[in-house]
Amino acid sequence: MKSSKRIKLDHDIESSISLYPVLPDDLLEDTPLTEVYVATILNPKDISKVIIELNSVLPLPELIHLKRIKGKDILLFPITDTEKDKIFRILEEKKFDNSKLGTEIKTATVAKVAPKVRRQYDRVHKLWPCNFHSNKHLEKLSTNTLFSSKELSEFGDYMKLAIDVAVYGNEHRVGAVVVDPKINSVVAVGYSRSKEGPCRHAAMVAVDNVAKTQNGGAWNREKVTERQSDLNTNGLEETLLVLLKEKHKALRFGATWSKGKKELFEPADGPYLCTGYYMFLTHEPCAMCAMGMIHSRVKRVFFGVRTSNGALATLCKIHTVRDLNHHYEVFGGLLEECVKKIFGE
Repeated sequence: MKSSKRIKLDHDIESSISLYPVLPDDLLEDTPLTEVYVATILNPKDISKVIIELNSVLPLPELIHLKRIKGKDILLFPITDTEKDKIFRILEEKKFDNSKLGTEIKTATVAKVAPKVRRQYDRVHKLWPCNFHSNKHLEKLSTNTLFSSKELSEFGDYMKLAIDVAVYGNEHRVGAVVVDPKINSVVAVGYSRSKEGPCRHAAMVAVDNVAKTQNGGAWNREKVTERQSDLNTNGLEETLLVLLKEKHKALRFGATWSKGKKELFEPADGPYLCTGYYMFLTHEPCAMCAMGMIHSRVKRVFFGVRTSNGALATLCKIHTVRDLNHHYEVFGGLLEECVKKIFGE
C-alpha cells in the first residue's frame, strides 16, 4: 500500500494523534490509460455536427467519461486489431460522412476509466479532456483531511480507552472499543478471550457485547440489567465499567436503549448490531474479525498498530472488496507509537 499523508497534532508520544486512511487501490493509483484512434475535423464549424453524427453511428459507452473532441481532433474509437487504413472504410459502412475529416488517422492516450479524485483527474485531463464530478467526501478521505482537530482528539481518547481495555484483559493485549458517534458514547468494549473459544478475539467479543445492548449476545452472558438509566450499559462488564469510568471521567458510556418488538412500527426502526458505530482497536484485526465487522455493519474502523496477519492493510484490505454487501472506512496508525511503547512492540 502506498503511504498516505499523516495528520499530527503534536510530537509527544502520549498525546500525539496521527492517523492515515487505508484506501482502495483505485484511489491510490493513477488512472489506467488506453490508446484510441482520432481524426481531425477540417472545418471547425462542423464540430457539433460531427460529434452528433459519431455519437449516433459509433457510440462509445466504455469511454463515456471522455469528451469526444479535443480542439479539432475527434475521438473515433479504441485501438483494437483494426488497422489504420481500414478505419475510413468502417466509418463509411456506418454511413458516416468522411469528407468532414482530414485524411490522417492519429492515435492518442486517454483515461481508460473515469478518474475518481482530483489528483487523478488533473493527470488524465491533460492527455484528453474528460468529465469529472468531484466528490467532496472522497477528496477529503484521499487527502486525509476528513477530520477536525477536535474529532482527532476524541478519537485519541477512545484509543486510550482501548489500550486500557487491552491491559485489563491481559491475555493477548488487544483491546476493542465500540462508539456511537451520534451520541458520543462508548456502547461496548472487548478484549481477547480466546482461551474460552478460538473465535473470541477482541473485536468479535466487542460485537457480541454490542448485541447484548440489543437483547442479544451469545457469549459470557452475565445478568442483563433492566432499564434504570438513560443509557444501556449491558455492553460493558460491570467491574470493568467502574474502572473505566473512574479513569476516563470525560467519556460517556452506554448505548441508546433499543425498542422491543411491541414498540416497533416498522422493522427498520430497530438497530442492527453496529450500524453507524465506530470500532477502535489497539491492533489491526485478522480476516475473521474484519469480516465480522462487515457483517455487523460497522461504519468506521480505527486501529493503532499493524499486525502480521492483519486484514485491513497488511495482508489485504478486506473492506475494499467490491463484491461485499457492506463496506466501512478504515484508518490506521491512531496512537501507534503509544500502543507500541505500552505493549513493547
